[in-house]
Amino acid sequence: MQTLILLRHAKAVPADDAPTDEARPLAPRGRADAAAAGAALAAANLGVVRALVSPAARTQETWAHVAPHLPGVTAQTIDALYMAEPETLFDTALAANSDVVLVVAHNPGLHELMRYLVEQAHDGSREAQILRAHCPTSAWAAFSLTGDTLSAPGSRLLAAWRPKD
Repeated sequence: MQTLILLRHAKAVPADDAPTDEARPLAPRGRADAAAAGAALAAANLGVVRALVSPAARTQETWAHVAPHLPGVTAQTIDALYMAEPETLFDTALAANSDVVLVVAHNPGLHELMRYLVEQAHDGSREAQILRAHCPTSAWAAFSLTGDTLSAPGSRLLAAWRPKD
């Protein structure tokens, strides 16, 4: 894997509005933000080949709004991505055996992985500083990677996007 893109699911309805956490669908704002995230991904021209998506309703629905902007991308639902730890997210993406992998998943694990990769990149940009502190719903970040382990040095922040707060 040369490029890893991490996308947090879009804004979901409150937990009390669904029978389980996994069943929470997107809120109206989430649907609009997911489509905007997809448009921004397409505009970044990162060459996404494969999408790995958590089985939760909110991640599946996020992908459904992103996918039209990335025609030809092969998507796969991976149960292990639901509320996964950073290492699981990274290892699952690596196992996809694709050059450019998009992972659609959840905080806190997604933000922890994003923060780790930003810190490893020694990126002092404003966008990197924001990503270190916070990963809002629908935000994504793309990293160029070297090596096939999470601890391999040399990650670089290629692009990032977040909805207007």
